Amino acid sequence: MVTTQISREDAESRARIIFYTHLGIYVAVNAGLAYIDLTTNPERTWFFWPMLGWGAGLAAHGVAVFVTHRAADRVQMRVARRAERRERREARQAAKGSR
Repeated sequence: MVTTQISREDAESRARIIFYTHLGIYVAVNAGLAYIDLTTNPERTWFFWPMLGWGAGLAAHGVAVFVTHRAADRVQMRVARRAERRERREARQAAKGSR
């Protein structure tokens, strides 16, 4: 039987890693959008609109990770769900192999 739990500390660590990955992608994509916008049509800028919208989602993600710590709960639930699916799949394969 496979363990279906991870420690709270590991879950919080994974949640922080996921947030920092999200932040890195946000910075890279928005830097690219700003570059494209400012080099093609500097008189009429638009790059800040996607930056604001995505930034609101990123801020909510940050609150979930660092303030309410709900992201760690979701990581723990996701790990447990994956382990349960893996156990069911292995049980199906074992039953199929015993026929």
